[in-house]
Parts: sequence; structure tokens; C-alpha cells
Amino acid sequence: MNKIVTASLGQPLLVILITLLFVGAGVRSLSRLPVDAYPDLSPPNVEIITQWPGHAAEEVERLITIPVELGMNGTPQTVNVRSISLYGLSDVILTFRDGTDNDYARQQVFNRLPNVSLPDGVTATLSPQSAPSGLIYRYVLQSSDRPPMELKTLEAWTVEPQYRSVPGVADDSGFGGGTMQYQVLLDPAKIAGVGLSAVQVEAALTANNGNAGGGFYSQGGQFYYVRGMGRMVTPEDIGNVVLAVNNGTPVLVKDVGRVVIDIAPRLGEFGYEKQDDAVEGVVLLRTGEKTQDVLKRVQAKTKELNEEILPKDVKVVPFYDRTDLIELTTSVVEDNLLRGMLLVVVVLIFFLYDFRAGLIVAITIPLALLFAFICLDAQHASANLLSIGAVDFGILVDGAVVMVENIFRQIAERKGTEFNIKEIIRDAAAEVDRPLFYSVAVIVVSFLPIYVLSGPSGTLFRPMADTMVFALVGSLIITLALLPVLCAWFMRKGVRERRNAAFEAVKSVYVKGLDFCLARPWATTFASALVLAASLLLVPHIGAEFMPQLDEGALWVRATMPYTISFDESAKVTPKIREILRSFPEVTTVASELGRPDDGTDATGFFNVEFFVALKPYSQWTGAYRTKAKLIEAINEKLQAFPGIIFNFTQPAEDAVDEAETGLKSALAVKVFGANLDVLEQKGKAIKKVLENVRGITHVTLVRELGQPSLTINIDRAKIARYGLNVADINGLIQTAIGGDVATQVVQGEKQFDLVVRLEHDYRDNPDEIGNILVATPGGQQIPLKEFADIKVVSGASFIYRQNNSRYIGVQFSVEGRDLAGAVEDAIEQVNKKVPLPRSYRLDWGGEYTEYTASRAQLSVILPLTVFLIFFLLFTLYGNFKFPFITVLGVLLSAPVGGLVALWITGTPFSVSSGVGFLALFGVSVQTAVVYISYVNELRGNGVSLAEAIREGAILRLRPIMMTALVAALGLLPAALATGVGTDTQMPFALVIVSGLFTRLLISIYLMPVLYALVARKDDRLEV
Repeated sequence: MNKIVTASLGQPLLVILITLLFVGAGVRSLSRLPVDAYPDLSPPNVEIITQWPGHAAEEVERLITIPVELGMNGTPQTVNVRSISLYGLSDVILTFRDGTDNDYARQQVFNRLPNVSLPDGVTATLSPQSAPSGLIYRYVLQSSDRPPMELKTLEAWTVEPQYRSVPGVADDSGFGGGTMQYQVLLDPAKIAGVGLSAVQVEAALTANNGNAGGGFYSQGGQFYYVRGMGRMVTPEDIGNVVLAVNNGTPVLVKDVGRVVIDIAPRLGEFGYEKQDDAVEGVVLLRTGEKTQDVLKRVQAKTKELNEEILPKDVKVVPFYDRTDLIELTTSVVEDNLLRGMLLVVVVLIFFLYDFRAGLIVAITIPLALLFAFICLDAQHASANLLSIGAVDFGILVDGAVVMVENIFRQIAERKGTEFNIKEIIRDAAAEVDRPLFYSVAVIVVSFLPIYVLSGPSGTLFRPMADTMVFALVGSLIITLALLPVLCAWFMRKGVRERRNAAFEAVKSVYVKGLDFCLARPWATTFASALVLAASLLLVPHIGAEFMPQLDEGALWVRATMPYTISFDESAKVTPKIREILRSFPEVTTVASELGRPDDGTDATGFFNVEFFVALKPYSQWTGAYRTKAKLIEAINEKLQAFPGIIFNFTQPAEDAVDEAETGLKSALAVKVFGANLDVLEQKGKAIKKVLENVRGITHVTLVRELGQPSLTINIDRAKIARYGLNVADINGLIQTAIGGDVATQVVQGEKQFDLVVRLEHDYRDNPDEIGNILVATPGGQQIPLKEFADIKVVSGASFIYRQNNSRYIGVQFSVEGRDLAGAVEDAIEQVNKKVPLPRSYRLDWGGEYTEYTASRAQLSVILPLTVFLIFFLLFTLYGNFKFPFITVLGVLLSAPVGGLVALWITGTPFSVSSGVGFLALFGVSVQTAVVYISYVNELRGNGVSLAEAIREGAILRLRPIMMTALVAALGLLPAALATGVGTDTQMPFALVIVSGLFTRLLISIYLMPVLYALVARKDDRLEV
């Protein structure tokens, strides 16, 4: 290490030049570095969507979902296969192992999909290549006079293709407005009067809509195509299609029914502010793309659409832009960083009592960060709130503090004498460079186990570990190469160590305490052990959770209505809920999504309404509610005016990730697996009843799968045989006349619209009318449908959930006012005791609790591994076991105390964030021990007696030890105390480090000399 210092002092101009080039590269990398609010925490997945309009959940499961699941079994890297079957839709999601390449996963599914046997006319498609949290932009189409259907057409055929053409956009999904259709509404009396059926009308329309290619011919040296033009374009064209000829008179479509332009049966509705039926667009980020870069392109496309492409009276109005969240979290991080940097500089100047020395140390901070930015840019990474906000400037300057303090002290000792500045700096650096290198190595090692974390915890903390490791390496290079040059330049005329009265007072008290402890080494060690034991007694009262909630500055409110509610009834209630949400002054925008979009990308029903609630920045909240929790409580109280509706509160991106984790619309759920839906529902109700009585568990919802009324038409085969009919004849009539069947498409320029044939509404809106539908027989008779079938209303399944080839029912819940682990473990115990399950039925407690148990198991391995790696590094430093042993023992006896006490006092549950904080704390804490032990070894090597070396080493190293501990603690103090958007994940991490370093400092300055005295012997191998 000293060779680097010597070389730098020999070529100072070259060092400065390289530094300037380095600064330029760092600034360039910073300008190129994309910044996201939060990393994507969801695992790789591929979603298979299959729509089969008009078919019940049981039919969808039997003929689509199960074949798809069987076809996907054994797909490489698959973790599980989940599905939901409901009316007209099958949704199958394959979740892959963390780290699986998304393109590879999709290709594997593509390869298997053609081998899946599906009903005729049914096609399975893959959802866009976007993560669950990839929703980055929402907008609404606004017009002063255009109806929703017209806006929906503009959205589908003009706006969506434009956004999909933007590089980095996976999809633009429309919602609301109603999909335009050409409809032929038949009068059953008229079609019976001409001896036709609805199926025959459909066949005629299909046959009368098409163009033909007639090849080509040549004439007069010209080349001519031959085209037969027979496509229908207008309603008049459709009405004039010939169905039959009776006695020489053609029967046209308009003779037996009406041709209208209307909307397809509604699967959902979008509401915006006071508009009950509006048109929304949702822009999704392609997996692997940089959010900021894509958003800039999307914003440019919005401007182009509004100024150049859309009609003058139609505008794209964005109401959710992830840029706002990025800017908000970035400002929070910047504030914390500036405050932390200021505190660090103040501490440095206070202890060194020299402005030059303080600034020389402080310059390490920006340069180390620039080095990290260069490394991140080189590996095409992106920064986020945690990876930048959790950087501790104090840790970065710890090595610089020790280096500059030692140089400063030795120059000050030669005040008034002749000296060679470079020789003094080289000698001073030689005393500390080796322990500094190992100290930084130990801190780096304390971050390495983070790379072992898998799942969301690994995804969240690896960027932070990258940034810290790169910055630490950069700080070490700067400390060894640049700081000696700066010291040689700015301290060449000598320095004077001024008397620091405050530090002298602290030092005086310390010396008395040190002498007292050295006289009682075993009692001091025992007292430290008692303090640790007392802090460990707090562990059962701290609680645990997987991860602190990532505050997005917005709300996502879910209203769960009775499962059999109709679209019309749900559409009446939704505006009332939206109005209540808009009544709060803290709310800026409210949008609602009832049901599902037409493309089937959200598998749900009319019972489910989700509300996006945008909030003002917390700094602008001047009303009765000053926190998000209080606002939610007030909103929930007002919403109790809707009995029978269950409300849950979460956040936009969090809701999507939770659903991806559990397969249900909740972050926490217990699933009952088994074959029989009746048994599943019975056990689900019993579990719900138990959970409602568990302390801390709220918003318990049973995802009911049964109870959906359906009209069944059971065909009597003997009766239809008498008239020469087949089952297919009756089913074709049911599908066309009642459900409405797509006969063909009407093409208008680039647009295509379905042409649907069905009976007029009045003839198919109740069982009696359906029973009276006439069936045309081969013999020319027209006989009511009820003569061929038993028509009755029965109860069936609304949804059928499956996971890994087994049905299940879910009970969703939340945890409030209690730690997650304690509440769920209490619930598991009570459910196991009170709800016995039949053979072949089982329970699975999923979601955040699964992630918590997985991360806890990982940390139980990682923590001992970290201690072992640190011990190994220390062994290579000292060449014996005793000094590494007392170093690790001293850290274990002192560092965890403050972290545990702080978690208990603040009511912060132990989480992955705080667990990673303990890892970093152990690494940083080792540095102060290394600084002390190395100096004592140096004194002993210079002939100082053991007792005197122990005492003098502690006194002389008090200042650098206090400085390194305090700057490391104060550098993260703003992050530990910060609240609001952008502070949740870093707060537990920072809190543990800050509080742990304070107790580490208070205990270790007495404990380390005592431990050294207990193990040191005259024949020790002394490495520094």
C-alpha cells in the first residue's frame, strides 16, 4: 500500500490530472445513469390469456385451463403455475426462478403452446412482456362532445398503436368506453316466418363479406390486377345481404332484423373524476428497460398525439406518471445526502480543528460517489432510491479520516522544526495504510452476503451493495493516491494542532473511565455481556416483517362487492364511492376500474372495483390528517356507509406485485388446496371465522368461488333425435341467438369491427323468453327451445383458482397494529387447532409471510458466514487467532445493542432492511477495533511496554476512533430520521447502523483495551 502513496507523492501533477479526468468521466456517467424510484421486485413470469366468450367458469377450467396447465408442466426453470378460470376467460401464469431471462421464459412457453389442444376457434395469447410493477403511465382521453364509444375507437385504433411504437413500451392497454360493434338484432317471429334460423343468418353474413383475388392480365403493355370487391362497409350493406329467396322474392337481413352500431357487452367500466364512463390508457414498461428513458419517449409521444395526430377536440390527459414519483423520491434522497454530507464535514472540522484537513477528508465523498457512478454505468445498471439513499458518507470517509488525522498529527508534532513534508506523509501513511486496506476489505465483505439473498430482498438490496462496494473501493484509491498529495500541498508550511476544549474534556473523562476498566477487566467484559443480554431480551418485543412498505405517495383502494352483483348495480355504486374519495382535500385525482378490460389482462368480475387515488405531496397537507395512515382511517370510516362491501387499501405498484406473488388480490393470504369446491368453500369459511378473531388481522375476505347463478339448458337427446336435430344445432342456436356470435368483421380503412348476430334483447332477457326461442328443424317446423331441453337456474362457480395442478380457495387478510410474523404465526397456530382438513387437503400461507420466512432462513446462514469471512480477513491481517477473536467478540458485544434498542423504541419490526443494516454495522464496527489493535501492536513493536501500549494506544486513537464512528453514524442520521415518500426501505437500514455505531463507540472504547489486555502476551506476533 505504501508504494501507492510513494508513487503519488512522486508524481503529484499526474495524480491531479488523472483526478480531473476521473471527475469528468464520473459527471458523464451520472448524467447517463437512469434513476428509478424502486426496483422491480416481482419474479419473472409469463401470462397466458385465453378468452372464450359466453362460457362458464367450469367449462373454461375443463377445456382450456387444465389443458394449458398440462401443456406447461415441466417447463424449465418454472417455480409454480397458477391459474384462474372465470366467465369467458382463462388466465394461466407461470412464475420462473429469480434470474431467469425473460426472453428465454417466453420462448419456452411459445414452444409448448402449439401442442395444447383447445376448442375450435379459441386462441391462447401471451400477455405483454412487462413486470407487474411495470405500469408507468396512465392517461384519459378527454373530449368536450364525443361519446365514450367514439373515444374508445380512437384509443384502440389511433392512440394505442402510437404508444406501442415507442421503444421500451411493452403495451398500451385501453379500459372503458365500450367496444364498437356492428350488430344484427333479429326478430324471432320474422325469421320464423321465412323459415330461417339465427344460425343460418350468421352463415349468410359470413358468406357475403369478402374480397377475391383474380390474378392478373396484360393489355396494351399494362399489367392489371383482378380484384373482386364484396366486403360490407356500411350498415346498409349489411341490411341488404340476401338470406333466402321465397317465391322469387329475396329475403334480406333488414327484413328479419335491425342493423345497428352499438357496443359489445360490457366487461368493465372506467370512471374518472366526475365522468362515470371514460376511456383510459395504461402504458406498460417492457421488462429490462430503464423507466426514465422510456417515460421521456412516452411524454414526447403524448405531445405529438395532442398537437399533430388526434382531432383538435380530443386530448390525451395523463393522470399518473412514474416520473413524479421518481422526482419526489430523488428530492428526498438529495435532501438526506446533503444533510448527511454537511454533518460529516462539521464533525471532521470539529475534531481536527482545521478547516483544510476537514475539506481534504470531505473531498473523498463526491469522488468516491463518482467512482461508483462510473462502475454502475459500465455495467449498464440503474440507480434507485435505496441504492443511492442508503450510501453512508461517513463510512466512505472513515479511511480518509484515519489517514489525514495521522498525517495531521505527525506534521503538528514537528511544528517549529525543519521537516520534509513528503517523508512525514509517507511515514504517517505507512503506519495506517495496511490496517486501512483490511478495514475497507472487511466492510466490503460485510456487503458481499447481500448477493446471496434471493427473491425480492435480493433484488432490492443488490443495487445498494453494488453502489457501496464500488464507492468503498473508490474511497480507498482516493485515500491512498490523492489525499497524501493534497496534504503535501496544503500542509507544506506546517499545521498547528489547536486545543479543542470540548474534546479535551471528553478525553479527560475517558481516561478516568479507561483506568477504572483496565483495573477490572473481567468485570468490564461481564458488564458488556450483561448489556448485550438485556438488549437481546427485547427481541421478542420487536416483531418481524418481510419488508417495510414502499410508500408511492398514492393509494389504491379495492372495493369487493357481493360476488354475484351485476354490471348495472356495480356501476351505480362506483360513482358514489369515487365521490367520497374525491371529497378529501388531500386527494387530487380519483379514477375507478370496474370489472376487467376487454383484452382480458385483469382476470376479475363486476364485484371488483379498484380506485386510483392520487395524493398531494405530504408537505402540502394542512388539514386534519397529517399522515397517510390517518387519512386511510378517515376514508375507511366514511366508506362504511356501504354495508356489504369490503374495502382494502394498498398502493398502485404494490398491488400489482402482491397479486403476482400470491395469485390473489392481497399481499397476505392462506390457501386451502383440494379437489371439491364445496369442501374448499366450507373450510375457507371456517378459516375466515378463525382469522377474524386473531389480534392484528383485519380485512379478512373469503374469495368465494361458488354461488354464481346460471341458466342451464340441458338438451334432451331423445327429443331432438325425433326431429333430426343434433346437439350442435341446439348449441349453435344458443351461442348465436342468445350469446351473440361473431359472424365476420367489417373493415373500415385500418379499423376492423366485429359483426355480431343475436336476437333482440327483449327475446333473450329471461328464462321464459329463452324457452320460447324457435328452433328450425330439417322438416321446416319451428318448435320452441323448451320442447327440446330442460331449462332451469342453478348455482355454479364464479371462479376456480388453481396452483400447480390443484384447485384452491383463498382467504385474504391484512395485518395492522401488530408485526406481520407474530400475527401470522398466531393465526397458523389457531387455524391448525380449530380447522381440521380432510385427507389430501392442505394449507399454504403465502405472500409476504413466505418471503419473510425465506429471507429469515437466508439471513440465518448469511450472518454467521459474514462473521466467519470477517474473522478470516482479520486472521490474514494479524497472523494469529487471538486478535481476530477479540475483534469479533468486541463487535458482537457492543454493536447489536443500539440497533436492537432503536428498533424497540421506535416500534420498527425487524425486516430484511434492518437485517442488512446489521450486516453493514458489523463490517463498519470492525474498523475501529482494527485501528486500535494495529496501533497498540505498533507501539509494542517500538519497545513500549504492554500495559503502557494498551493505555496509550487507547488514548492516542480516541480521536480517530470517535471521528470514524461519529461520521459513519451522522452520515446516515438524516436517512434514519426521515419520513414520507422514499424513506421507508432505507429508514430501518439507517436506524440500525446509526444507533448501533453510537453504542459501539460508547462500549468499545473501554471494552477493546480490556479484551486486548486479557489475551495479549509478551511473545505475541505483532502485525500492524
